[in-house]
Amino acid sequence: MTSPGVRPPPAAGTGRIEFRGCSLIAGAPECDCPTHAHRLDDQAVEARARGMFVWQQKASPAGRAAARRGIDGLLAHARRRGPSALVAELLRMAVLVRVMDEDAANLVEIDGLLHAYSELAELSGDACWLAEVAVLRAHRAVIFDHGDAALPDTAAALAILADVAPPPAGERGLLRNQRMSRTLNGLLLVLLKLGAHELADEVSQHAVAVAESGSGPIDRLIHQLNRVRLQLSWALRLERGGRDAAAATRFVAAAQIAHVAERLWTDARDRHVGAGLPPVEDCIVVGTAYAMQHPGPQHLARLADLGRQAFLLDDRILLAIATARCHMTAGRPHDAVRALEPLRAELADRNGPEPLLALALHREFAKVEGAARGGVPRSPGLEHYVAALEDELWALREARLVALRSHSEHHRLTREHGAVAAQALQDPLTGLPNRRALDLRLAEEIAAATSQPYIVALIDLDRFKDVNDARSHAAGDRVLRAVASCLRTALRAPDMVARYGGDEFVVVMPATPLTVARAALVRAAESVAGLPEDVAAGVTMSVGVVRAPLDVDPSAALAGADAAMYRAKHQGGNSVVIGAVPTGDMPAGPVERTGRLRKVASL
Repeated sequence: MTSPGVRPPPAAGTGRIEFRGCSLIAGAPECDCPTHAHRLDDQAVEARARGMFVWQQKASPAGRAAARRGIDGLLAHARRRGPSALVAELLRMAVLVRVMDEDAANLVEIDGLLHAYSELAELSGDACWLAEVAVLRAHRAVIFDHGDAALPDTAAALAILADVAPPPAGERGLLRNQRMSRTLNGLLLVLLKLGAHELADEVSQHAVAVAESGSGPIDRLIHQLNRVRLQLSWALRLERGGRDAAAATRFVAAAQIAHVAERLWTDARDRHVGAGLPPVEDCIVVGTAYAMQHPGPQHLARLADLGRQAFLLDDRILLAIATARCHMTAGRPHDAVRALEPLRAELADRNGPEPLLALALHREFAKVEGAARGGVPRSPGLEHYVAALEDELWALREARLVALRSHSEHHRLTREHGAVAAQALQDPLTGLPNRRALDLRLAEEIAAATSQPYIVALIDLDRFKDVNDARSHAAGDRVLRAVASCLRTALRAPDMVARYGGDEFVVVMPATPLTVARAALVRAAESVAGLPEDVAAGVTMSVGVVRAPLDVDPSAALAGADAAMYRAKHQGGNSVVIGAVPTGDMPAGPVERTGRLRKVASL
């Protein structure tokens, strides 16, 4: 999740991105990147998509739609290569461009893309990735549903991120640090929309610590700018509750953090784009923070310039309130009304839940409009109603905080219990499902009311015994882990890859035609054969595959796959052979690799 409102530095991302090949960013009405994607490597494809993602945040509605089509086209290209880190990243961007657009017409697409992204995260088992999925779901819920609908996923993300271990050293640790930083940033923005400022402050401090431990100046800048947003939003919420002294403290804190952000902004700008305007004149969040601390006419010209680049709704609300207060300090209440009126009208026309900061804008408008009308006092009854309503909203906010903390603790305990239960279904060496998990999955395939014939493939590694004999069993274990990881990545998200025992694996593919299954298994075999010598010691795979009718015991399907696998072995290995499910009596229940099965399988 990004932090819009930062102009030149974020465009540099993790390094300078060349946009010469993207016609959309160069000024054309459409992106031609998908047409040329076959000539780009994964890094270049991701850079093109990231460039469009940053560019569209300040584009017109037509430009945003064109960028979305461009990212979708790159995603379709990447998907043709099979599951990968590139597919995952493009899915994430495709979800976010639609969520940030806040158009309910995109909900079906959002949910489909989010489901695909979630499947990849679950397949990886990476806790930080799972937390990011929860944050995306929460962000979707807080934009399109009632805020309370976002509480379970927000709490899940809080619980997961609290338990994520520090990243290891090296390049892998740096990538994990970047994902952790990004996820915390997204969670902070969700918590701000929910008005959970205390929890947002804890997440913000965690995010800053992560960024300081291994992120570049851009990440550190984004977190500091979001800390400014946090302080400003918190201050306005405290004002609504009549806590003016506490609100003043938050305005001071916002200005102090903005000063820190100024230094990071200047450093990032000088590194990537050279000299430019001072941050206070170029960054909406910094300029707004200084104006909110000491409102006055000296800020008005600067705020007007910043308003021309404001696009994120919450930033526009903060900017409008700051502008209105500067006009009020100068004794111009009618100008203050004009500063707030366009946003007030826009918010009145919106469908869906109203942003939390919108309440602050409506309150500000009521104050300045009253002043513009000569300061006519409201009736005591209306004043009492307003005070009672604010008390009720404050109580609801406190209840939401309690609910978030309660949900988070429940999720943490559930994860601990689930981890213990999962150990009984997991192979400790490879992390794949074990024989017990395989038996359960096969039983599910034939028991479900909507089940269709499924695929069973049995994989045996070629020349694996030579690895153990010539190198060591420790080397053999490393090869098994590498092959397991390769299989999990190469096959589809719905497919199950289980360790069957020794150097054998079983793949279960639900509702899959044989031709599709064979093509996927051939790609997987090619991926394993292509592993570097120092990783997989040159092992390859012999694969037997059958399509299992639902009225056949799973043991018969495994026997048929076993027989086909031996034919692949006899043909020299490194191949996929289609077999048939044997007929006749087969032993019921979990299949044992015994002489009896070998004998039946060879019939």
